[in-house]
Amino acid sequence: MKKILVTMIALGATAAAAAQTMQAPASNAILVSQTRDGNVVTYRYKIPHADGKHAEFDLHYAINRSEIAPLFSDNSRQIEEMKDFMEQTKDSTMHISSIHIVGYASPDGNAKMNDSLASQRAQSLYVYAANCCPACAKIATTHKALHWSDCAPVVRVSAIPQKEAVLKILTSTCHSESQKEAALRKMPDAWKFLAAHILPQMRYADIEFDYGVDEYVTRTATVEPAKTTKPAEPVQTSQPTQPVVVEEEVGVIIATPQHEDKGKRNHRKQKKAEKGRVVGEYEAIYW
Repeated sequence: MKKILVTMIALGATAAAAAQTMQAPASNAILVSQTRDGNVVTYRYKIPHADGKHAEFDLHYAINRSEIAPLFSDNSRQIEEMKDFMEQTKDSTMHISSIHIVGYASPDGNAKMNDSLASQRAQSLYVYAANCCPACAKIATTHKALHWSDCAPVVRVSAIPQKEAVLKILTSTCHSESQKEAALRKMPDAWKFLAAHILPQMRYADIEFDYGVDEYVTRTATVEPAKTTKPAEPVQTSQPTQPVVVEEEVGVIIATPQHEDKGKRNHRKQKKAEKGRVVGEYEAIYW
């Protein structure tokens, strides 16, 4: 048992020395396994990553609608890709840290109704995501009813008729949203282009996942062979212990066997009469 304990201590000291000499992994690394092959020790670490990566999906809605239509626009592909992503999150190495959903509405129509549509679209996507991935982190939602000025970046790179006149209306700071829409409707070709190619792309909800994937790293170190220490042999005494006679009086103790010369014995008897006593099989003489 003592030999096993000594061996374990030696191995532990060897592993500690190896860990000090090898390159240390990240501070949040978790030791997963430790193996040894001869004088080479291999350490495998897991480094957790809570975020750092992003995945984003967009679902579009029909005009004045807030329910998800899987076959509308490009929704079927987006839904399939989102499902595949959520399936991957079941892997223990992948962790979703947060989910953000934003619902949008195009600027045409009643402003108050557009704000409500944007909110309802965010809510519908929230319910869908929660049902598909119940283990997801808390989902944050918000919404925004877009303005006509939000169309300007897309219009600039489009083939819309009367582009300059349209941009002047969109970026105007002197007209209300309803006035801008009225002006645009007076430009039939431009309005038709807006209604077919630009406004539908502004009726959507966006879901973004922030996630991380755990990283695994391996470190190796060369160590000295483990040395075992031979336990010390117990010390054996060569001669038996001599009995000692203990007296209450202070003095020098001389223990003598009774098998001695008769003359010496008589001499001690005389001394004993003066001071002394017999203890067990020995005589104790004090002077």
